[in-house]
Amino acid sequence: MNKRKNFIETKEYKRFAEFCGACIKYKYIGICYGLPGVGKTLSSKYYSNWDSIEKQIDYKTLNEAGLDADEKILEAKTIFYTAPAVRATKMTDQIHTIGFRMNMARTMYKERTEGTEGDYSTATYSDIDLIIIDEIDRLKLQHLEQLRDIYDRNDIAMIFIGMPGIEKRLARYPQLFSRIGFAHEFDNLSKDETHHILEYKWQELGLSIKLEDFSDYEAITSIIKITNGNFRLIQRLFMQIDRILEINKLETITTEVVEAARDSLVIGIK
Repeated sequence: MNKRKNFIETKEYKRFAEFCGACIKYKYIGICYGLPGVGKTLSSKYYSNWDSIEKQIDYKTLNEAGLDADEKILEAKTIFYTAPAVRATKMTDQIHTIGFRMNMARTMYKERTEGTEGDYSTATYSDIDLIIIDEIDRLKLQHLEQLRDIYDRNDIAMIFIGMPGIEKRLARYPQLFSRIGFAHEFDNLSKDETHHILEYKWQELGLSIKLEDFSDYEAITSIIKITNGNFRLIQRLFMQIDRILEINKLETITTEVVEAARDSLVIGIK
């Protein structure tokens, strides 16, 4: 079966990208919130190309900086950071380190590909337009103050990703809240978009989908009902569907396969 996975640019993702663009244009802090599994983190990583950039800045010594880099590092202007359960000063150091490593990898890559001496910038965020902070719900006031300090000291935009209600919590901190210019709610997929994504999922498993075939139609309807447009649940359900098809040497997704996949999930779906 074909296991290649591609990111699907849904309407929700495009709305999120427009939201990021607005924050960058006006240098604002933005809040993005939504229920677990709707795609906030995945969309943030895709927008920042973080899966690729993170590998390129994972060097052990400065001499190794840029060795595994490609042209994508030259276009990288967004930092993606998952808020950890650490003290505020350590969090700030970690974000600074990411910015420094991106600058170093970019400069060393230019040196190796262009054969010229690099222009080493001492400004950590000199080529950064946006910092995305995921799991903002984990952070306490002192963490938020550190983020506000980074925002105030640098000409960059910042986006906080969290759960519904985070906008109300941040409203308790007027100094920070006054710098928030935009808010974006990340919704579940619509029924039509879920249907569209399921067609891609069938293709990823190397199967052809025939909407006129009642068994395919029934399976799709069952998945839409189970997942209710939650992107993470769709991903998890299809991992189990793939496993069940492989174990039983099946070539068709039926409602029985879907139900078996749902029952196999560690956390059941109601």
